[in-house]
Parts: sequence; C-alpha cells; structure tokens
Amino acid sequence: MSLIGEERKQKILDLLELNGKVSSSELVQLFDVSKETVRRYLDELEGQAKLKKVYGGAVKPSVIFEESPYLERITLKREEKNQIGRQAAGLIRDGEVIFLDEGTTLLTVIPHLTQTGLTVLTHSFPAATLLMEQQNQGRFDGRILFLGGEISALHARCAGSMTETALGHYYIDKAFISVDGIHAEAGLTSLDDSKSAVSRKAISHATEVIVAADYTKLGHRFPYKLGDLEDISFILCNQAPPSDWNEALAKHPLRWITP
Repeated sequence: MSLIGEERKQKILDLLELNGKVSSSELVQLFDVSKETVRRYLDELEGQAKLKKVYGGAVKPSVIFEESPYLERITLKREEKNQIGRQAAGLIRDGEVIFLDEGTTLLTVIPHLTQTGLTVLTHSFPAATLLMEQQNQGRFDGRILFLGGEISALHARCAGSMTETALGHYYIDKAFISVDGIHAEAGLTSLDDSKSAVSRKAISHATEVIVAADYTKLGHRFPYKLGDLEDISFILCNQAPPSDWNEALAKHPLRWITP
C-alpha cells in the first residue's frame, strides 16, 4: 500500500484510540475517498487485529463483544425479542418439523406455538424445559426431540459432533436460527464455533431457514460463519433493513419482516 494509505490507516487508529470507534461515512469525508477504499482500510486493519468492523464503522478490539452467559442474555431487550417470537410462530403450519436454535430470542417463539402436530428439535435446555412446561399445561400439541451432546453449562445448550449427528437424522420444514451477527456481505456469523456447527447442520437440512435477530445484531461480523444470505428464507427483525442492505437484498430472494 502507498505511504498515503498507511498514513490514513494510522489516522484511523488514532481516532479509535481517541474515541473508541470510527464511522465509515466520516472517514469517507475526512479522506475524500470512496466507501470501497475505506472498507479496504478497515478490512486490512481488522486482519491485523487492530480493530473490529461493526455496522457503520469500526470499534477498538477492547470493546468487542463476547457471547454472554445465558442468564445474562435472557434479560436483554425482552420486548424486542417477544415481538420477533410472535412473528416467528406465525410462519409455522400444523404438522411441521421445526428446529429451534439455542438463544433467548427463540425462546419467545414457544408460548405462541398454537399449531397442532408439531415436532420440535432443539439442543437448548431452556427451550426443551419451556416446551415441556407448555405441554404439561396443555398449551403445546406436539413432540419434543432433544438433541444431546457435550453440555455447555454456561450457555445452557448441547453442541459437538454428537449433537450434529443426531440432527443429521432429520429433515426439517423450518429451521429457526439465532446469530451473533448478520452482515450484508459476510452473512450469518457467531462467536462460538461449536454453536455455529450445529446451526450450519440445521440450515443444510431445512426447507426454509428463518433468522431471528434484533437490530443490535445488524452489521456485525464474527469469526465463525453459519451461512450466507442466499441460505435464508426470512429475516425477522424489529428494525427495517438499513439502506446499505438494499443491494444485498435485491440479489437474494429472502423476505425481511418487521413488526
């Protein structure tokens, strides 16, 4: 890269040190360059672990999120998650086989499962527990299939090769997938490799794939890939797609649904 390019990248790092974050649009104006050029600078700096790209810009590595424990996640953005849960349940038909990924957003689907003859596959302990409670109260009509494997007590789920093998025995009408990040170019990503492997298996065995994500997941890209936008049938989000998603959405036949 030219000297001026290196100087610009150093300026980006200086701004990050000062403010903790930078905006792509501000960098375009500051350097008088294209969005593509700014994106390239950020990609190169991210590759050197000097920053983390997020929606609309970048942040210092010290403020990058890690996957929170389950008991912390369940209290976050509860109303937004409930809205998404109602939307998700409305897509399900009687007699279908569905996969519920782990995650607190997808837990909110379960109270709205009024369909009959469902088969629900999950590797989430909270999801299985809530399904059993609903069934015992006469509020859920269907079968519950728990996908066992190596237990993560911190995240209240099973994962690993045993979970993937068990899931591989089924074909699924609808897979409801949770993500840590959803990006117009990078697709679906996760902070955890074992979780992402289970999600990838579900996606590969599903007729339709529904991603449930509140607006805080938009624009984030994390290390482990779950799938591409072309793998998705629906995105359920409590916010309309940002304008920089227009091109990506035009390329892929998926529906973005908001409340």
